[in-house]
Amino acid sequence: MQNKQYDLCQKVLSRLHTAGVLQHLVLIGSWCLVVYREYFRDVGVIHAVRTRDMDFLVPPTPKFNGKVDVPELLNDLGFITGFRGQHGVMLLEHPEVMIEFLVPEHSRGSDKPKDLPQFGVNAQALRFMDIALMMTIQLPFGAIPVNVPHPAAFALHKLLIVPRRTNAEKKQKDLDSAVQVLKLLDKKGELSIAKDLLVKFPKPWKNVILKTLTDNRQDAIAEQLT
Repeated sequence: MQNKQYDLCQKVLSRLHTAGVLQHLVLIGSWCLVVYREYFRDVGVIHAVRTRDMDFLVPPTPKFNGKVDVPELLNDLGFITGFRGQHGVMLLEHPEVMIEFLVPEHSRGSDKPKDLPQFGVNAQALRFMDIALMMTIQLPFGAIPVNVPHPAAFALHKLLIVPRRTNAEKKQKDLDSAVQVLKLLDKKGELSIAKDLLVKFPKPWKNVILKTLTDNRQDAIAEQLT
């Protein structure tokens, strides 16, 4: 199943890349760990637990002047369009992979998705997504260039949302992912990047991140970030 997932994700990315869409998106979530293997290959192995979810973050003002119907683009790969919730957040569903588009939440009190007519989809607004856009890098997924959050931004975002998780399994997975990424950044001599990013965070966010680390016996990392 995992090989099927990987192959399908590669086909999705290839289609989006050829259509000129991918360069305007940021891949987030657990599939980033697969992409980070290249980044960390000189210092260690990163353990990636692939999920069915493949999430793309769309910047608030994507610099995309064309129009591509993404559901139609992926239709012959077996993706069907579904909707979730009372406001109809769009999902592109396949037995192996489920694609969802996200945008940073900049207002409160509305669960209504944002229409993205240039891509033929809508996107769910979520808090803290701005962190992923603070520092992005481009890494290869196979031979396809993909925008992802810098590993430091990925890890800090995970640590911020860990206390908000109600699902114990997802909470542990987020924590484990964040800690292994920070430890690999330390081996690579780049933990200072995470420290520099953390300085830019609102104080309440910073306090939550450091407390998450110390509550989970990662005091050494917390000390290096302060």
